[in-house]
Amino acid sequence: MKEVIVHPTPDIWTEIHETPVPTPGPNEIVIRVIVAGSNVKDWLHLTALNVSLNSGDDVAGIVHSLGSDVSKTSEFRTGDRVAAFHPMMTPHGAFAEYAVAPQHTVFKIPAGTSFEEAATIPLVITTAGITLFRRQNLPPPWSPRTPSSSPIPLIIYGASGALGTFAVKLARASNIHPIIAIAGANSTHVSPLLDEANGDTMIDYRVGPEELKKTVKEKLSRAGLECHHAFDAISSKSGTWIPLSQMLTAATPGNRSYLSVVSGANKYDEAEIQHGIEIVYTYVGTAHSGSYRTGMVKQPQDQELVRSDPEWTYVFFRYIAKMLAEGTLTGHPFVVVDGGLQGVEEGLRRLKAGEARGRKFVYRVSSED
Repeated sequence: MKEVIVHPTPDIWTEIHETPVPTPGPNEIVIRVIVAGSNVKDWLHLTALNVSLNSGDDVAGIVHSLGSDVSKTSEFRTGDRVAAFHPMMTPHGAFAEYAVAPQHTVFKIPAGTSFEEAATIPLVITTAGITLFRRQNLPPPWSPRTPSSSPIPLIIYGASGALGTFAVKLARASNIHPIIAIAGANSTHVSPLLDEANGDTMIDYRVGPEELKKTVKEKLSRAGLECHHAFDAISSKSGTWIPLSQMLTAATPGNRSYLSVVSGANKYDEAEIQHGIEIVYTYVGTAHSGSYRTGMVKQPQDQELVRSDPEWTYVFFRYIAKMLAEGTLTGHPFVVVDGGLQGVEEGLRRLKAGEARGRKFVYRVSSED
């Protein structure tokens, strides 16, 4: 089979080589890749670690073969249309004709969902789900906030990107309101997701951090609400988390205040961060490993909970399939980069150049026949 190896330096370049079709481990599924999705981490992590590998982790395709333990159940069969989150930085990734994923991070694609749409979902929705429901202890979609209970304000910075948009979708599925979605250009796809009747609103970050803080605080004050939950879906080196921390209500006895971040490259120790805000780094790899890597910043206090992330993700992926089938969840806007596997280099270069603009780049690797 053909597989793409991504090299991060001196600039992103790729080479395609021939390698045997992988054999699944007992709990793994080999998928014939129809469409592969890409994420910023596909070049960023390689650059940071100065390594070269097949870095794709978003897979959509057809079940080719099943591991011995998977075949004992009737959940998956050869020929099924599936999408999967491949374990990061491991062999047999998405940029190939065949990829491998553990069965607990595979879900069935319903008939109404294309392979392209499905390929936009796995990694980012897992990051959003673990952030909201595991690290911030918010109610999941299968056990949503009841209409009679108190509102749960949630601030999402970077709501137009794939990660922020899936956070909005999951929050609404859990009846978490009001959602304060902070975005800039290329956010027309976010507005229809917000529920103004429940107080949801969009704010343009380009007004600047001081005006942004003022606007958020005024909105919460008018509604008589405290906000203890924020998600920085960008976590850029410009310190986006600092003004976010200042929008939150400081923790009180019995009511913690959470600020989630998604980059492990920052220390999050600035003096301007509001005291009493618990910053927690979401490492989406816990969906597979059940643990953070040694030395990672701002790890959650409850490591026992982290160890059960793979089991939780199993349930989460089955619910993703259910929501897709019911039409209560959709993928992210996408652009198909021409060239199949040959197009991965161009797509990653465009990602690095910031050309995604609220869309996901996907690559059609093979036909559906």
